[in-house]
Amino acid sequence: MNAAHRRLREATGAAHARVDTLFSRFDLARRDDYAGLLAAHAEALLPIEALLDQSGAEGITGDWPQRRRAGVIQVDLDALGIVLEPQQPAGDALSSPAMAGMLYVLEGSRLGSRFLARSVPDSWPRAYLGSHQPPHMWPELLEKLDALLYEPEALETAVTAANQTFGRFEAAGTKWLAKVG
Repeated sequence: MNAAHRRLREATGAAHARVDTLFSRFDLARRDDYAGLLAAHAEALLPIEALLDQSGAEGITGDWPQRRRAGVIQVDLDALGIVLEPQQPAGDALSSPAMAGMLYVLEGSRLGSRFLARSVPDSWPRAYLGSHQPPHMWPELLEKLDALLYEPEALETAVTAANQTFGRFEAAGTKWLAKVG
């Protein structure tokens, strides 16, 4: 494992654990909890993806349009009749290392979503949690991040952005868990 992989994983471990613990409190066999989980994810994901679009994430990974999940989460929200307030991008244009940190979190969350999808009743929409990622995409992204984050300052910028991204998911999850609880 490259030093960038190790540093990102280690430096975001606590935030990742908090987010996993928080979202495990949603009972995905209950419609309101499932809707709340999707709404929380959308509240964090949509402005982050918009910011990555605005900042030029395709410069980091040319397949960025195929990695985006805004469309699939919107399909599920629509099917469940959930309307969210319009989301604004999560800030000003980002540096490449900051985008790398955000991409690390978003793409890693896709891997975990497969396991969550198993708890959702078959009759409910699962486009977001079940969105397929070809097996080569995660390792290819990690290789690109390693190539980009070889300088300590760039790596620390990515770590900060990754932790902030986890923080956005944590804040949205806390808000929506309170609404469904």
